[in-house]
Amino acid sequence: MSISDLYESFNELRNTPAHNFIEPVVIAKASDSISETTGILMDRNCYDIFIPLSGRVAALNMRDFLGVKNITSANPSTLGKIIPTLNSETTTAEAARLMSLYRLRALPLMEKNEIKGQISAKKIVQAIRDVMLVTAIPKTSASDIMTPSPIVISKTDTIASAKTIMKRRRIDHLPVLQDNRLVGMVTSKDIVEVMLRSERIGRKSLGIDDTQDRLDIAISGILDKNTLTSNIDDTLQSVTDLMVSQNSTYCVIKGIDEVQGIITYRDIINLLGEKVEEEIPIFLIGLPDDPLDAELAKSKFTNLVKLLKKIYPDIEQARCRVKIRDIQGARKRYEIDANIISTHGVASYVNVGWDLPKMFDQMSDSLKKRLAHRVSQKQKGLRYRVRPAP
Repeated sequence: MSISDLYESFNELRNTPAHNFIEPVVIAKASDSISETTGILMDRNCYDIFIPLSGRVAALNMRDFLGVKNITSANPSTLGKIIPTLNSETTTAEAARLMSLYRLRALPLMEKNEIKGQISAKKIVQAIRDVMLVTAIPKTSASDIMTPSPIVISKTDTIASAKTIMKRRRIDHLPVLQDNRLVGMVTSKDIVEVMLRSERIGRKSLGIDDTQDRLDIAISGILDKNTLTSNIDDTLQSVTDLMVSQNSTYCVIKGIDEVQGIITYRDIINLLGEKVEEEIPIFLIGLPDDPLDAELAKSKFTNLVKLLKKIYPDIEQARCRVKIRDIQGARKRYEIDANIISTHGVASYVNVGWDLPKMFDQMSDSLKKRLAHRVSQKQKGLRYRVRPAP
């Protein structure tokens, strides 16, 4: 079954009210310290925490804490970002869009300016798994939605290096390799635990008291060796079911003992994104809140893909994900992440900036040049192969 067919099977779930998946919410007070806030997250084994602020809500997650210099004394009100909230009329598709756009795993559901609960990516992933089980979708490959060639780290690299990579690339999972073989996984939560004061993590756990000294030890000291993996030929249904049953936020996709990709909650909930009806399937997730910006992004990406299809007929599918990197007043700094999938591989493009239309124009120029070069090289190869012998 193609991704397009799979997409159609989620139509009912897209329109399901998000409050059907409500669960208890994790809340901190604005007066709590970062150390107290992280302590709540650790005790509750959660990733996101919300802070009510006079009718608005700020959010903090594990990755946000990686940028804190003194985690024992910082104030969460200086670190949290104001986020949109959900209500009783919000659909599951809209909740998925906002989670992807704001890079969150949960969003609070509000009634009369009071947080009643949260809708999490975990709950949505479970619902997607249930739909696949009921509709019997066995043939869609996990490789169709995985993030290919994920960023990895060596077992001998330091925890500080992993922390820097996660902050810069805004990711929460780093597969750990030794001699190009997967030996474990390190997450943002693992690093935050190291950053917490010695009294909390246990002075004997690493034998070091100073925070910076703890960050300078090798990543092998904290990696999780029980890494969740699947084969690149496994079905999406089996991988999603495995992640749900193992309560895992990721699954590393391997092929012949090498890391080929990774699937996280975000990759799965992207199946609820918007599909543009064109000659080939075009999927967009995390479109901006502003309707004009959303329509502009949609039209620019669609027109680009249609043009690329003429240049490179082997294109089978295109995906684009829009995420917010930073908010400064009314301005938003975006990241766009596009994948053009053909029979010969994936052409990827990532860009970060404040001007969304300009970013799509830059993507258009880059991908057109790259794919035109591929076509040129392919044609040269064909001319060479059909050249008659002297």
